[in-house]
Amino acid sequence: MIVLYRIKNNNSQDVSRADYLRIDLLYNFKQDFKDMRHFFLLMLGCYVSAGIVAQSIDGKPKLTNTQVGFHLNVDSPFRTVMPEMQTTGVWGFSLAHSPLMGSPFYMEFKALFGNYGSRTNRDTYYLKNNWWYPAESYYKSGYQKFLLGPKLMVSKDFRAIRGFATPQIGLIRMRSKTTVKYWDGSTNWNNNDTNDDGSTQVNKTAIKQTSFGYGGEIGAEFYIQRLFKKSETDNFRIQLSGSFLRGFKEFRYSNVDDMVGPEHFGDEGVDFGNYVMVSHPNAEEINYVKIEQSPLQLWGINVGLTINF
Repeated sequence: MIVLYRIKNNNSQDVSRADYLRIDLLYNFKQDFKDMRHFFLLMLGCYVSAGIVAQSIDGKPKLTNTQVGFHLNVDSPFRTVMPEMQTTGVWGFSLAHSPLMGSPFYMEFKALFGNYGSRTNRDTYYLKNNWWYPAESYYKSGYQKFLLGPKLMVSKDFRAIRGFATPQIGLIRMRSKTTVKYWDGSTNWNNNDTNDDGSTQVNKTAIKQTSFGYGGEIGAEFYIQRLFKKSETDNFRIQLSGSFLRGFKEFRYSNVDDMVGPEHFGDEGVDFGNYVMVSHPNAEEINYVKIEQSPLQLWGINVGLTINF
């Protein structure tokens, strides 16, 4: 890929620009995982410890039941409480473990990720060393949920349809973030900020809050093999459920879908009030986003596939 660098300087006009690749949709997953690595390690330690304690109650090893799940959810806010929040598609995974074979009790950890607002500007520039380079700006407002709770199965095992209920408690993280990719010719593949298309990536978080929340999930599992034929195995199950989540305290958040430019504030010296700049300070464009504060209340419809060991 050929890129023209030093597209313009501070005192000149645009002269040319090259085509460049679009950003990968998962560009920010690595950073999100790094930010929460300590929480993941804590949950893993609790999971392993629970199994060890349960297996050592009578001094004899026990077989275990384990579920690994993959989930696609739709979360929606209570509009009277969170008017600026939007319905959000959420994806994630879960890990559930029952220390005793055949027990209806599981301990489940669930991690879910979603963006309720996003904007893209592929026609901007980035200032570095007094030169402007071609750039792309990506804005997103999203949240992550890391939930832990006891999952209680209803009705006897080996039924084609089996209900469950899971009270949950955990961490909720909300933030609005800007990522700018620019091409300046100094590609360094050993740098974590260098992307596969040769661009360099910089980030800015305009607003972020992490706090505890609680809620629950009620639904049913459908044993795929037994729905269509008689089988003694139940490795694959489809989950359908409804969920509710509430924060212990109010959250401060923003939505980049509603961001505005400087013209929104009129003359210089105007009071920006609850607005904060969401753009990267070195980007040519300038945008602001309003900070909202309200209780966190979400309800959701959840679909999942679990693999059972």
